Amino acid sequence: MSNIEQIAQKFKSCDKIKISFDEKLCRHTSFKIGGEAALFVEAEDVDSLCFVMNEIWREKIPYFVLGGGTNVVFADEGFAGIVVSTKKMNTISILENVEENESDASFCGFREAKMRVALASENSVVSPQDLRLICEAGASTNSLVNFACERGIAGLEEFAGLPGTAGGAVYMNARCFEKEISDVARKISWIEWDGEKCVRREKIFSKEDWGYKKSPFTRTRKIVTRVEFVLPQKNSEEKIDASFCTFREAKTRGAQASENSSASMKDLRQKSLQERAREFVALRKQKGHFEFPCAGSVFKNNRAFGEPSGKIIESLGLKGAQIGGAQIAPFHANIIINKGGATCSDVRTLVELVKREAKNQRGFDLEEEIIFVQL
Repeated sequence: MSNIEQIAQKFKSCDKIKISFDEKLCRHTSFKIGGEAALFVEAEDVDSLCFVMNEIWREKIPYFVLGGGTNVVFADEGFAGIVVSTKKMNTISILENVEENESDASFCGFREAKMRVALASENSVVSPQDLRLICEAGASTNSLVNFACERGIAGLEEFAGLPGTAGGAVYMNARCFEKEISDVARKISWIEWDGEKCVRREKIFSKEDWGYKKSPFTRTRKIVTRVEFVLPQKNSEEKIDASFCTFREAKTRGAQASENSSASMKDLRQKSLQERAREFVALRKQKGHFEFPCAGSVFKNNRAFGEPSGKIIESLGLKGAQIGGAQIAPFHANIIINKGGATCSDVRTLVELVKREAKNQRGFDLEEEIIFVQL
C-alpha cells in the first residue's frame, strides 16, 4: 500500500473529510484543463483541514491546496500527490465589535470564546458604521459580495463577478477596478507547519505588508483559513452611484422617518448596492471574461512598461494567436481562452511565445500570474 493510500485510510475516519481517488482536475478549474489527482481531499472546516495537513506535512507527501481553481492550470498528466480543496469551508458571518488585544500579532488557536459572532439572517439590520465580515477561505467572492449587498453593507461591490474564493483573493491580493483585497482585509487566519505539527496563526496586517497582486502568503506554505474584512460604512453612500439619489434623499429625511420608512430606506440601499455590483459584472462581461473557459488575466501589469500587458501583447501582433485548443482571446490580449480541448501544454506554449516576443520586440519581461501545477 502506498503512502497516499495509507493516509487516505486515516482521512476516512473523519466524517468532515471527503476523499476521492483519480479525480479529474479539469472539473475543478475555470480553465477546464488538467489530468487526474492521485487523491482529492475536501475538508469541511478548519479542524478537519488541520487534521489533513498535519498528516500530509508529517509524511512529506506532495500536495497542492486548491480554492476556486480560477488562476490554476494543472498539468495534462495530472497531479501525483494530494490536492486539498477548501471550497466546503465557506461560511460567512457578521462579527460584532469586541475588544481584543490588537498587539497580539500571532498566536496558536482562535479566540472563539472571546468572539461573539452573529450569523446574519435575511432580516439583519445593519447600522451605518464600520462593519466586520468574517468568512472562511473557501467562500466564493461572489457569495461574499452578495451577502454584503443583500444586507446593505458597502465596500465589496468592485469584486462582484470575480471568480474564485476569498482565500484565493487574499493569496493573490486580488485587484478589481482599482481596488485591492488588501484595502478591505484586516485580519487573516491561517495554518502552517512549525516543524513538528500543524499550528493555527492569526495576524492583523497593515497595508504595507501587501503589494501589487502579492500578499504575505504568496509563495509560502501558509494556508489561509479565514478572513476578516473591515468595511467602513460612514458616508459610504457617497461611494454609491449618483443615480441612486433616492437613497440619499431618504436618508436626509431620516430624522422624521417612521419604522416603515427606515425599512424602505434599507431596501433602497440594498438595491443601490446590488445594482452597483451588477454594473461591475456587466463590465466583466463586456470584456468577454465569461465567454470561454479561462483563468482571467495571464500576465501581471507593470507600470514601468507604460501600458497594460494586454496592450503590449496586442502590439506584438499576437492577439488571436492560437495553439491547439488554446487562443489569445481576440477580445482581450491578456486572456488565454480554452476554445475546446485545450491542454496545459497548449497554454504554456502560448505563454512562452508571448514572453519571448515581448522580450525580443519590446525588451519587456512579462510575469505571468496564472499558476502552472505539475508533479
